[in-house]
Formats: sequence, C-alpha cells, structure tokens
Amino acid sequence: MTDNPIALDDRPAASVRASAFRRRLRAVAVGVGPVLVAIAVWWIVALILGRARVYPTPDVVAKTLVEILQGKGQLGSSYAHVAATMGRLLAAFSVAIVVGTGLGVLAGRVRVVFSLVENIVWVFMAVPSIVWVFIFVVAMGISEVVPVAAVAALLTPMVLVNVAEGAKSVPADIVEMSRSYKATTWQRLTGVFLPYLVPYIAASARTSFALGVKLVVVAEVVGLASGVGYELNYWYDRLFMGPIVAWGIVMIVIGLVVDYGVFGPIERRVGRWKGRPVGDAAIGRIG
Repeated sequence: MTDNPIALDDRPAASVRASAFRRRLRAVAVGVGPVLVAIAVWWIVALILGRARVYPTPDVVAKTLVEILQGKGQLGSSYAHVAATMGRLLAAFSVAIVVGTGLGVLAGRVRVVFSLVENIVWVFMAVPSIVWVFIFVVAMGISEVVPVAAVAALLTPMVLVNVAEGAKSVPADIVEMSRSYKATTWQRLTGVFLPYLVPYIAASARTSFALGVKLVVVAEVVGLASGVGYELNYWYDRLFMGPIVAWGIVMIVIGLVVDYGVFGPIERRVGRWKGRPVGDAAIGRIG
C-alpha cells in the first residue's frame, strides 16, 4: 500500500479536479439546458403551426442573425442601425445621469425640494414610453431629439429617486463639519457627498441602461428612418417575424454584454465604498 506514495498523493488532487469539473458541467447544464429545451419546443410548435413568416423556425432566425452580423440588410448596413440606436441611447442615458444626479442630491438634502418633485417623479415614471414619444412628436415634430427626449424623460426620475436616497444617507455631522471648515459647494459635493453617492449612481446607471435598451427601440418606431426600431417597424409592416426576433436577440446580447462587461464590474467595485467610513478622508481632502 505504501510502495507508491506518488499515486497516494495524486489521488486527492485528481478527486478534487474531477469534482470541480463535475460542478462546472452541472453549471453549464443548468444554464444551457433550459435554452436548448426552449429552442426545441419553439421549433416543434413553429413546424406544427406551419406559417413560416409569422411563426419562424430557429433556423430562419439564425440565418437572419448571420446576415445582421455580416452587416447586410434591405435597409442598409445593420451596423449603422445599431450605431444609431446606441448613439441615441447613450445621449438619453447621459442626460438622465447628469440631470437625475443633480436633482437627486438637491432633493435628498432639501426636504422642500423632495416634496415638490416627489409626485412629479412618480407621474413621469408611470407614463408609458410610447405616450412620451407621441407627446414629443407633437411638440417637436419627427426628429432625432424625440427618442432621446422620451427615453431621458423616463430614465431621469429613476436616477433621481435612487440618488436622493443616497444623499439622505450622508451623515449630518460630516456635512456640518465640512461647513465648519468653510468648504465650498464643489468641495462638499466631491469630498463629502460623492463617496456616499457613487454606489447609488452606479446602481442607477446599471438599471437605467438596461431599461433604456428597451425604451429607445420603442421610441424609434415612430417616424425615424434609422435604428433598430426602424428595422422592427419595417418587418412588422410586412408581417415577417424572423427579422424581428433576430433583432430582438441582437438587442438582448448587447444589453447583456454591457451589463456584465461594464456595469457589473463597476457596481461591484464601487459597492465596496458603501458603508465605508469616509468622513475623515473627506474632511482631509477639504482641509
């Protein structure tokens, strides 16, 4: 039994590797299995219904996805449409973050301001996106401003509410200490409030971008001649569901890549600041 000590030493390591491999295999099966089952059910149902234009099979959608990835399309380059949509989304997202953060800090620290904007915020959040689109179309006409304004109008209240909660969490004694040091408004904002607000801003940005991906496509459907929404509207008018499903998958992938590749790491990193005693460091920066 003791003639081969190397085999005895390797056995536990091999067992650990095998166990880790089985865990990874189970994780992949849990993640991929339901997707494969859903695709199989989709394929069977589409074949039974038999109307390929209205109920496309997965191979039809896959063919359209390949064409999108190749930049082909009846309405021009697919990459140009994606770029147009993402440009509008980033513009609306930037407006929402800047305006929502500024108003959120003010509302969180001044009770009167919060009381004034509270009901307005919930009204903005309750109005459906398509209603905002038609409001801006009537007010401004069909233009590039409409989807940006409509999406910003829906995202800003969300950012405002979250940042206001963060502003309320700043300890009053630290604020008073910064005033006793005669800190300027800018110094208080960057040295006292910002360390507490960053986790709230990061969480708001992640949620707002995910919601904005859906809203901007809806906003583009009305009258614009570019963007993913324009593509969806074109194929809807022709009752061809294959490209609609394919473009939906493209937007889902873009949203997931940005969420897990950009906002996820940012939120995890800045989440470490939450609850950290930053008061002394803040006053040190002011002093």
